[in-house]
Amino acid sequence: MNDERRQGVAPPLAMVTAVGMAALCMLPFLEGIRPYPPSILQFWAIGAVALLPLSAVAGAMPERMLLGLPSRMGRLALRPSPLAFAAIVGGVTTALALYFSLFVFERGPSTSDEIAQLWHAKIILHGHLSLPADPNPEFFAIDNVIDRGRWYSHFPIGGPLALVPGVLVGAPWLVNPVMAGLAVAAFFHFARVAYGELPGRAVGALLALTPNISIMAGTYLNHVPTLLCAACAFAALAEWDRAVAPRARAAWAAAVGAAIGCAATLRPLDAVVLMGVIGAYQLVVMVRTRRSVAELAAQVVGGTLAVAPLFYANWRTNGSPLRFGYDVMWGAGHRVGFHTDPHGVAHTPGRAIEYALRYVSETNYAVMAWPFPALAVAFTGLAAMRRVTRWDALVFAFLGAQLGAYAVYWGLGEFLGPRFLFTAFPALVVLLARTPFLMGEREGPRVGRAAAAFLVLCTVVAWTAPPVLDAVRGSAAQVRAARRAMRVDLQAAARAAHAHHALVFVREPFSARLLHRVWGVGVSRPEAVAAIETRDACSLLAAVADVENDSAHAIADPVAYLEGHAAPFVPGPQQVRTADPNVRITSAASVTPACRAEFDAYDWVPAFFGTALPLEPIGPDGHLDGDVIWAMDLGIRDEVLRRRFGDRTWYRVTLATGPDGRPVASLQPY
Repeated sequence: MNDERRQGVAPPLAMVTAVGMAALCMLPFLEGIRPYPPSILQFWAIGAVALLPLSAVAGAMPERMLLGLPSRMGRLALRPSPLAFAAIVGGVTTALALYFSLFVFERGPSTSDEIAQLWHAKIILHGHLSLPADPNPEFFAIDNVIDRGRWYSHFPIGGPLALVPGVLVGAPWLVNPVMAGLAVAAFFHFARVAYGELPGRAVGALLALTPNISIMAGTYLNHVPTLLCAACAFAALAEWDRAVAPRARAAWAAAVGAAIGCAATLRPLDAVVLMGVIGAYQLVVMVRTRRSVAELAAQVVGGTLAVAPLFYANWRTNGSPLRFGYDVMWGAGHRVGFHTDPHGVAHTPGRAIEYALRYVSETNYAVMAWPFPALAVAFTGLAAMRRVTRWDALVFAFLGAQLGAYAVYWGLGEFLGPRFLFTAFPALVVLLARTPFLMGEREGPRVGRAAAAFLVLCTVVAWTAPPVLDAVRGSAAQVRAARRAMRVDLQAAARAAHAHHALVFVREPFSARLLHRVWGVGVSRPEAVAAIETRDACSLLAAVADVENDSAHAIADPVAYLEGHAAPFVPGPQQVRTADPNVRITSAASVTPACRAEFDAYDWVPAFFGTALPLEPIGPDGHLDGDVIWAMDLGIRDEVLRRRFGDRTWYRVTLATGPDGRPVASLQPY
């Protein structure tokens, strides 16, 4: 470790990082910048008032009272073997993630991203990379599933592939908790090699108790397997760095490449960040130690083999190994950089800075759920650094590059926190876990003990604070309530109705039904969103009906027809308000009988078709075929399905509120 420290870069790097981190933390307090939520500030104030004095008392207690405690705690942490400790922190992570999966998300997907990848995993299990496009795609569409030419999700193939084992055994909710546990165990191995056994175990323990990792691992999102790939890449990099034999170095380099390649099959931009920061680190090491470039050749081979499934799937589904489903569905506007995004909004450097500030402010309170700003603790640790090792530089670069890459990306990635930074959260935890060690080295053991006590108290409060506060239990309660509508048990409703050889319609709000019908006439997702946001809903509905009823195909360009015949929405005092806030109607003069029927015909609570998509039965030829088929309820448009499914019994899903406040589905005759 001493040799490693002498080889470290200059200490000013830590101060520059600390000052930048402090500035980003403080900017949300300035006028015009998105502020921290008031509840978070109150939680922090309570934590600072209650915990800082307690920590100071713990650090200032006489030596004779605490003389043996640090060494006893250290011996206790070091008692298990490294393998046993990895199993412990991995097991704790998996157990906590299972809690969120079972009791917060109730084993089901709760976002369209999860639903799309779950559907794609089911397609793969049926022996296909994609299905033939359905002749009536508007009835079976969601916004991130491609349904023109072929039918598959727009996500890289790695996410659906990761879910396949879980779908195969009927428990896809198990996949991410297990992967999160493996990721924490792998990153612990990196930390112990890079920083020593005891600091490494502190990193592993804190990672296992990082709330945002546990919560995200309760979902089906592809961020979790990407985290596992990143952790494996860092663990293999640490072994590559300390390996002596050329064959061992080449093998570990190949493992680094394979981990990065696997990440590329899941989240390509995260893989680019990993490749950049790890590659830069390796080049510095190779220049200093004169290592053979053959090691990097092995790494390239490992990465190429690992990324091959992505290239193959892209070729078979998107027409080219380097063309992604994102491009098929959203066009060039989906790519990273400053340009007009798929929704027609310019992504500028100013908006990128705004995104970065939002991600940083959310990181400050959502990742650890502490009663104190997490980045303030990291800032303190950085300021206390006496020297910066090359491992520190790698960690700083990883966190900064991830932030920069997703600030430049047009989409704002927020789900239970800054989900686009999820892969780099272990880098933050490294800074947090090392803070007591760094402060003890600079200021003495009393200050180190106080800092350690503070981190322990913050973690305990985060997990035990009552639900009314912005800690783990409060966040879990909010997520559970907010995702309730996505957890309707449609299969139970079908069983209760004894539905067989049936077609079941799921009815969403008017704006969603109109959006589906716009998709159905061949309008792309970006153009459809623009039409819904800028056109009078009733006028747009009439124009869509014209295209749908165009049996002679006189309308060659549906997009141009809608633009020319759907009147623009003009907000004003005459605007018609409906129960659906996304419906835009200029005035009562544009409300036709057909339009009024769309938002007045049904008074029950709308359901969400996305929850039904993974239930669709896939026949041997890849088309929908089975006992119960689910479809989006599009009102009068439903009749076009008579020629395909007229021999089935038709139902509609209705929702009622159960005794515990949950929505309960039932099937009613169509």
